Amino acid sequence: MADKLFNCRFAREFANINLICFPWAGGGSNFYALWGKDLPDFIEVNAITLPGRESRFKEPCLKELNPLVDDLVEKIYNKFSKKKFAFFGHSLGSLLSFEVARKLKNEYNIEPLKMFISGASPSHSSYRKQDPKFGKMTDAEFKIFLQRLGGTPKEILDNDEIMELYLPALKADYGLLDQFDFQPEPGKAVVSCPIQMYDGDHDKKHDDDAWKELTSGSFSLQFLPGGHFFLKEKNNIDFLLDSISKNLA
Repeated sequence: MADKLFNCRFAREFANINLICFPWAGGGSNFYALWGKDLPDFIEVNAITLPGRESRFKEPCLKELNPLVDDLVEKIYNKFSKKKFAFFGHSLGSLLSFEVARKLKNEYNIEPLKMFISGASPSHSSYRKQDPKFGKMTDAEFKIFLQRLGGTPKEILDNDEIMELYLPALKADYGLLDQFDFQPEPGKAVVSCPIQMYDGDHDKKHDDDAWKELTSGSFSLQFLPGGHFFLKEKNNIDFLLDSISKNLA
């Protein structure tokens, strides 16, 4: 059912744009769902809850990318095809939202009004060749990676019982990152919607030029203070919500 996929904590009866938010690896929907309180009334936030977390904790995590993308495309089309919608995704969410956008374009000739992406290079970028192969990591290696990345509280990383609960969703999601392999035709845009990219000024460099190649629409890049999880900082949240509101007004 689509209802368990979409977390809409603040329904807007008269909203004319739906902001669909895609989680980062291991992330849930509640972080984004709270944005609905502070965005203007013309925007309704629908945050995606993947299996294996939050209200879907008892469901097995999805380890295969293509079935996940196909399911998201179907559910989003059924719920939003007759409405205006935009996408926001961070890290894994950026890649996942783009896969969904290109398939919506190919299969139904619809696409988001705008895509907001953050903290990632696209699948065809040479930058991604530098990323580790997460599916081959042991639990110990994966834990070290998480410590270096930041974003996971130390009290969780240091608690074996809690990590045993978190690891399945984390490892499943990071395993998905290994599977993004779309290669666009050289010189041919994939979507026509504008892309707004955000990035942390202390995160590793991401390939904004490669994102720019994917759309025939406009592209813009905004750096914000912080590392990979810059979007969790209060001042940055305020900036993002203001930027999204202005972009969609």
